[in-house]
Amino acid sequence: MKDQLAVFIDFENIARWAEEVFLDFELTPVMEYLQSRGAVVTKRAYGDWGRFSHYRDELMENAIDLIQMYSVRAGKNRADIHMAVDAIEIAMTRPHIKTFVIVSGDSDFGALVSKLREFGKYTLGIGPRNITHRLLVKSCDEFIYLETLLGDASPTSEQLRTDMENARSLLMKALRSHGQRGEVPVPATELKRTMISMDSTFNEINLGYTQFKDWLAENADSLTLYLKDLQLYVAPKDFAVGSDQGLSEYSVQIPRRRPPESSENILATRYRQIFERLKMTSADFATRRDVLRDIYRELSEHSGQYTTDGLLELLRERYEEQGLGRSKTMLRHIWQMGFRQHTFSYGENSASVRVPVWLSDDIDSEATFVRRAESGFVYAVVHAGLEINENELAAILLNDADQTDYIQSLLADLEQRKLIVRQGDRYRLPGHTTIPFCDHPVLKRICQEIEQVELPDGIHAGPEKARTLAKRAMIQRSQDFTASARSYLYACRLQWEAIEKQLPDATLEDLRWYMASYASVRAGELSQVQRDYGGSQRYYLAFFALVQEDDALWARMRGLINPMLVYYWANAARELGMNVSSWNLGAALPAQIAVLVANHENEQLRKRWLARTRALAEVNEGVLRRVVAQIEHNYADQPPYLDVADTIMEIIDAVNQQSLKSTRTGNGRRPNGQDEG
Repeated sequence: MKDQLAVFIDFENIARWAEEVFLDFELTPVMEYLQSRGAVVTKRAYGDWGRFSHYRDELMENAIDLIQMYSVRAGKNRADIHMAVDAIEIAMTRPHIKTFVIVSGDSDFGALVSKLREFGKYTLGIGPRNITHRLLVKSCDEFIYLETLLGDASPTSEQLRTDMENARSLLMKALRSHGQRGEVPVPATELKRTMISMDSTFNEINLGYTQFKDWLAENADSLTLYLKDLQLYVAPKDFAVGSDQGLSEYSVQIPRRRPPESSENILATRYRQIFERLKMTSADFATRRDVLRDIYRELSEHSGQYTTDGLLELLRERYEEQGLGRSKTMLRHIWQMGFRQHTFSYGENSASVRVPVWLSDDIDSEATFVRRAESGFVYAVVHAGLEINENELAAILLNDADQTDYIQSLLADLEQRKLIVRQGDRYRLPGHTTIPFCDHPVLKRICQEIEQVELPDGIHAGPEKARTLAKRAMIQRSQDFTASARSYLYACRLQWEAIEKQLPDATLEDLRWYMASYASVRAGELSQVQRDYGGSQRYYLAFFALVQEDDALWARMRGLINPMLVYYWANAARELGMNVSSWNLGAALPAQIAVLVANHENEQLRKRWLARTRALAEVNEGVLRRVVAQIEHNYADQPPYLDVADTIMEIIDAVNQQSLKSTRTGNGRRPNGQDEG
């Protein structure tokens, strides 16, 4: 029988974080994971449900008890005492509950966790990576980052790559510890317990693996796996096993060492990776089509009467009545298909799940809506720089490799909307070069640096070597900005050459990732090391030109977006020789820095903020709309914040009007900075 779990959610702490970072919080994936760990017999969430009323339906859907915490004053979280009392009471009165789950990032719960462990309880912590205090992390028997459970961390994200290196080091330490006690080969389950005892944050889930053995297999270059009585054992690579131990070597396939695939297989694999990254695997073909049609019908018949959240909840309830198991998480993923292709309009509001929504003006039929939503997959393939194989695309998108006519219609739609152009028998993004996004004005400097950099002797072009250099750069980042920037620049050059040679595993998507990483590190080098605050601005803008909200790169770089924006604005003050140490940049939100700078008594600083904000609006208005949404959700009762939000929206409107005027006269660039094809 699986363990029984008691779950305590500091909802105010978690929801505030989620709204500031993601604009919304989805609890269902967290509960689904916990249910896989055991029977969740106690589920309590603590918050002021007057403020968080829009979450109540999802909480009740998961049968969570809502514990009311009345707010004495704004920003004061009082859930810690109530949660602690309830947790201790259950620990003392219900001895059959062995595992206690604390969902929070508040260090105050460290003492509670320590006391629960004294009672012999296993403690599992869940909290955001960037705000959870190390005291809470170290207090838990095991800790999982919330972003991972919400599906916002990918195995290729920058922080995750660093975590993989740390986990690999932890693995070797644990093996050495068992070796010193003469306990190798060690059962894999015992090895994992040792690793967790050494570092409570270790969990293969945080690294993007569903099973511990899969992660071990990925590290098979440093260890050997054995089987005995259907149990997996682990030993160091150089360990000699006696013939009398009854162990047989467990053969694993290491993806990076397998025989080269044909170009067709590589292409199909890439297609599937993109399909999964867009979360289009959350529903089968029939369900996806059914939901898309229902969304269209509701919005066409009740235009502007629903919010996104309200419509998805309506559909979920309807499907539940029909006996169809369609979770709200699934519905959100399908909704995102349309959102990425701009099938929805939010009127004068910033895009949000809690404002009225309409169909875009150019959506004239149900067929157009479905086709537009599904075209996002094909666009993502072109965006990655991959060639088009209509049969493979149809097999993945439609479960029918013969429906190539539909794929051709999606390509035609994207071409008509000038999102892609045809060149011979290939499709690409608009632009005049092999690397089309280098036509963007703010990226030209980085592209020149990539073309001009000289590679050290012995480094040969290839996507695999580029990935190795990028991995090294991630590790160097926290210690040496200069070395990290150099490694990223080399990775960019190798990937660039691989794309020009049309190597099958070389994609524009990876190049854009390396370029965005290089831009972020180079900005840090100029800002933090060389104190060249003005010179760093072009790299901040390059980063935001590459990292757009409707793009897969957004998820990879998500953890950098807020700090990059904070320093981008704060550097306006540093350019003037101002001391900003009291601003606490490491923990500040973009909205807070915007208010400090925009309302500063120094007129020059205010002008610089306006200029920087306009420059940012020209390359990425979406990130500014996120700041406005942060203000509306968290600072609606504070006039200085609302004034800044109004100013930002005025800047966005002015930039859009100028862009529209330039487009009509034929003298301007496309809004994304690319020339017409």
